[in-house]
Formats: sequence, structure tokens, C-alpha cells
Amino acid sequence: MLLHFRFSPNDPIPLKPFPASPNQGITFYPRGYLTAHHPNPETGTGIRRPQTVVFGQHINRITLQLAQEEYLMFDVSFQPGVLARFLRNPLSEFVDQNIDAESVIGAEIRLVNDQLAHASHYEQMVAIVENYLWKRIQRLQVDLLPLEKASRHMLAKTNLWSLDQWAGHCCLSISQFERKFREQMGVSPKLFARIVRFDRAFWLKETNPQLDWLSVALQTGYYDYQHLVKDFKQFGGTTPPLFLNQNDNSPEKWLRLVN
Repeated sequence: MLLHFRFSPNDPIPLKPFPASPNQGITFYPRGYLTAHHPNPETGTGIRRPQTVVFGQHINRITLQLAQEEYLMFDVSFQPGVLARFLRNPLSEFVDQNIDAESVIGAEIRLVNDQLAHASHYEQMVAIVENYLWKRIQRLQVDLLPLEKASRHMLAKTNLWSLDQWAGHCCLSISQFERKFREQMGVSPKLFARIVRFDRAFWLKETNPQLDWLSVALQTGYYDYQHLVKDFKQFGGTTPPLFLNQNDNSPEKWLRLVN
């Protein structure tokens, strides 16, 4: 995902509520910077992010504030389980973290960010990142492991299997499945499945505003609306209607880039 904003110096910069998400990967900030407030931008201290970060599994809401005037972000989200292999490191220490990528990957990532900052067009930026990733991917084991297949299946399917079924699908005991899943994803399989379901409900309502919340809940695997509210409060920090109202003031909505 590539985002590029330019604001007038006199315009206030809108805040972006960012809930829990199943995504994991690397984010480049070639121009401008991002400040993350956790959990409340009015009372919490903002943390300015490094130019390139590795982000693990997010399980709590944060509020993002863009730099004044110009902001360019290039985000690379990996398929479930791939980031752990990419980093050759378990992801338990990356949960809810945006860690300076240079300290994790090495100085080569700074060169990629510098190339992005001086690129003349978006297609060139895509080529720069793809070239870097392709070189790294060639050093990795490419076989898709059963556990990675299971985590991707969680993303793709509305009806969630039980923990017994997931473990059996991977030919592992429940305890082995949970341990290996935490190593690759950073969180338990049950928590990851809940975040996937929450994310699916959020985007279903976002793209279908005419749907009532009960329909959203039932279509995404919740027992009822109150069950959905519980997840929104945990992963979005507030009730479903209030979170959608806050998201309506985000930069992409303010600039009318999305409906």
C-alpha cells in the first residue's frame, strides 16, 4: 500500500484511528514522518516512528498523526507466518511494536528508504521495494508449511474451525500447534482468529454502510451484536458506531480518497 498526502501548511492534520489488524510486515516513511499515540492522543505521549519499521501483530488500537505538509508511506504486508521466516526470529517480541527496521534487518534497509525518497514516480517506488524483497526472498525456504496454510485459511474463511480442527489439519497436538503458532505469528491462534473476524466486520461495514450492525455481526461469525461490541471495545477502543464516526475524520476520508 502506498499513501502520499500533501496538506496546506494552514490546514489541521486529521488523526487516524488504527485498530487491531491481522497484518504484519515492513513500513517505509521516505518523506515526512508519523507520530503514534497510544492509547489517547490528548493524554498519551506521542512516539515518532523511525524512517522504516518492522511491525508485528497489532492487538490494541493506536491513533496516528501525520507530519505537516507532506507524508509518503510505503507499506508491505506479508502473508501470515512469512515475517517470522523473513526475520529468522519468533514474533513474540514484535507484538504491538513498530521496531526500527535497521536494528532488526541491517543497514541495507536504510538504502531502500533513501531510494524511495528520491524516486521520481510511484512505479519506480514499487520496483525498488520489489527488487529488495526479491533478493531477500531468494535466501528463504519457499515451501509453504502446514501452519502457514492454516493461518492463511483463517484469513480467507468466514466460518472459523475449532482449535482441535486447526491442530489436526497441521498434524500437531493442540499444545504444539499453539506454541508454533505463537512463534510464527506472535499471538495465540484464538486471538489471531478474533482479530481476523473483527477486521472483517469493520471492513464489511466500512464498504457497506447501508448494512445494520446486527447484519454485520451475523455475516462475520458473531453470535449477536453485543459479541461484536465486545471485540470493538477491545480492538478498536470504543463501540462500533463511535469508531466508524472517528474513522470518518481520518486523512483519506478528509481528502475524499475513499468512500
